[in-house]
Amino acid sequence: MSLHDEQKARLEAITAWAVRVRTTLSDTLAAHAGEVHFRPGSTGVSMVGLLPDRPQRGKSGIKNLDRLARDFEVLFARYCRDIEQGRATGEKALQSALIAEAYRNQRRLKSINEASEATTDPVELVFVVDEISLPVASGKMVCDVLVLRRDGGRCTPVLLELKDARMLTRLVEQVEGYASLIDEHATSFAKLFQAVLGDPVEFDGPAEKWIVWPLAGEARDPREDELTERGVRVVGYEENSGRYEFRIGGPP
Repeated sequence: MSLHDEQKARLEAITAWAVRVRTTLSDTLAAHAGEVHFRPGSTGVSMVGLLPDRPQRGKSGIKNLDRLARDFEVLFARYCRDIEQGRATGEKALQSALIAEAYRNQRRLKSINEASEATTDPVELVFVVDEISLPVASGKMVCDVLVLRRDGGRCTPVLLELKDARMLTRLVEQVEGYASLIDEHATSFAKLFQAVLGDPVEFDGPAEKWIVWPLAGEARDPREDELTERGVRVVGYEENSGRYEFRIGGPP
């Protein structure tokens, strides 16, 4: 099997689990909006806690989704709440905060959407899924957050790569590499988005590349021009006591 076919097969398996999540766990998600995220994988589902003091704690490889729905309170306490945090990072906290906010706002990335209104290119971003791992020649590549841009009638995939340090080279390599995978497998990713959202999805263009990293500069990011030339939109964030504020750069 070629690498392309391996990637396609992986996406098909993840999509099948995404359908199961939507059909079996939607009520649980609604009842606990902002507390938990169910991440589809190729061989099962991960229950991921979004609690501010326990970001991204959870359990992977869950296959019995009926039991997960039935015994959610017990399992959530065991794997997501009443557990040591482990290695906490700014990226985990940011990722959990973005996803938690999305679940509390009909999947809208409310803070980023509102911050974009100060730019010439405001957006309406809807959270879809995170940490989709695909095989590549060097091993595997994992995205941070995938969202769908829906403003102005758009239906465009957007890749958000998160970093709690301003590590430009690594971030650009990651966002460019994974965006190329989305474009190569646009039909398969559209099916995954559709499985998660439950609405028809047909992409209208290539993936947008965004990076989210610590705020710098007074009015605009000092690396914005450089990144814009590479087709990357910049989001700076500032965290204060678990609350995040964002400043969005202009479009590429």
